Amino acid sequence: MASLKENSRKMARKAGMNDKLQSWIDARIRHRLTHAQVQMARELGMNPKKFGKLDNSDQERWKTPLPEYIESLYLRRFNKEKPDVVLSIEDRARLQKQKKDDRREEKKMEKTMTIGGAWYLPEQWNKLKEISVDRDDLEDTYEEWLANAEQSVAKMSAAGVTVKKIMVEIAELEAWCRAKNLKINGKSRAEFVANKMREEDLKSEC
Repeated sequence: MASLKENSRKMARKAGMNDKLQSWIDARIRHRLTHAQVQMARELGMNPKKFGKLDNSDQERWKTPLPEYIESLYLRRFNKEKPDVVLSIEDRARLQKQKKDDRREEKKMEKTMTIGGAWYLPEQWNKLKEISVDRDDLEDTYEEWLANAEQSVAKMSAAGVTVKKIMVEIAELEAWCRAKNLKINGKSRAEFVANKMREEDLKSEC
């Protein structure tokens, strides 16, 4: 028959509980602590794995029982008997998981509402036209392209879509297309920008 500790760990794993929080649940069960006493011990910076050395008042009767010891330390440190708000470890884990899920959902929403836009340096515009097979479709001057690009960004913004400007180095674009055996045109430039955007997103998540 599974022990209370084993059942607790199984439930914790299902709830996505990390080992650090689980060690507090184990300590609470083993040493018969209340949720408030566990929170006090956490705020005091105590280590739940060392409670065994403290909770042996049966053998060393001069020692204060662990629950009372935690309460006395808390009162001495914070000048109050207990925390203003008490959260069980399980509730704390649920809140952490909810926050993590919310952040993940926010990032997902941001990604769906954000697109990458190629952005070029004025001194590289002529080089871009030179190497692009669709050069006749590109604006004659950098100034014309910039005006059209900024107009497109403004329209997207008004529609609720964020355009993330991805600076394109022409030499890098040329090498990337060569490695993938792609002609340099509107489609390959868009693929290059999408790839750069993914790389930047991965770096920001690390």
